[in-house]
Amino acid sequence: MRLQDVMSTDVITVTPDTTATDAWRQMQRHRIRHLVVMDGARLVGLVSERDLGGPKGTAVRRGRSVRELMSPQVAAATPDTTLRQAANLMRGRTVGSLPVLEDGRVVGIVTATDVLDELGRGATRPVTRAQRRDMRLPPASARRAAAKAASRPVRRAARAKKAVKRGTRRGGTESAPSPGGPALPARLPRPAKRAAGRTGVLETPAYIRADAGLLDDAGRDYLRRKLARKLGKFAPSIERVSVRLEDVNGPRGGVDKRCQIKVVLSGLPSVVVDERQETLPAVVERALDRIERAVRLRLERRRRKPIEAHARAAASVV
Repeated sequence: MRLQDVMSTDVITVTPDTTATDAWRQMQRHRIRHLVVMDGARLVGLVSERDLGGPKGTAVRRGRSVRELMSPQVAAATPDTTLRQAANLMRGRTVGSLPVLEDGRVVGIVTATDVLDELGRGATRPVTRAQRRDMRLPPASARRAAAKAASRPVRRAARAKKAVKRGTRRGGTESAPSPGGPALPARLPRPAKRAAGRTGVLETPAYIRADAGLLDDAGRDYLRRKLARKLGKFAPSIERVSVRLEDVNGPRGGVDKRCQIKVVLSGLPSVVVDERQETLPAVVERALDRIERAVRLRLERRRRKPIEAHARAAASVV
């Protein structure tokens, strides 16, 4: 795993002329223990909670600036630096955090706690907070409207069933329900129902299996919404979706995160993709992109068949 997978991109900075008291207040406001010191666009140092004297360091901070208390010898890393390289760098320099630079620009910061937590766990975090925010739920009004639309077939089926019962009690048959609309069939095969275009995203089941420790509840929710975003437009043609996530090598690491996605289509062969990457977010994103393209191509091929057959027939007549 590399620092780009664990670093915090919300970097709080101060200038060398910021007072030590103001720097301490920023730490308390943002609940952090390290501040990056910038002189314009140039990284000039780091200041930590310990440098500022801690909770009882009022006397240390009084009348002093960040320039006087910061650590000017800054060890930095890049987004491609591995966790072990970062740990060795911090241990060799005896520092508690590393600014992450890309093309001379500060793009993140990682602390010793971040690095040690990941090395001790031996696995990548399931999904980042930013990724979960990116897949936020639609407004409550939209969710209510979708739920109401999804429940209409159920209500119609219940009314039809009651009508059939009333007709039976009065000596009628199941094929002659009371007036008020067409009778729903007693049983509609799922593939036919899917192909008929009567189902939407809320009626497309997604089965997710993951090795222990790979996905928490928030990760599963994020993945389900991501599947809806990628495959929702094809929902009328999809019977179900299955996702399998594995950590092949466990703590040994490497390109060992595996994601297999299977989409069962109505009246067509299933579509399966199998992807491996070094991190869980990377393998999920790659697999989702591939399955979206594969399903689109499969459905487009089905739509083109009648057109191509008609063209061949016309050509043979000529």
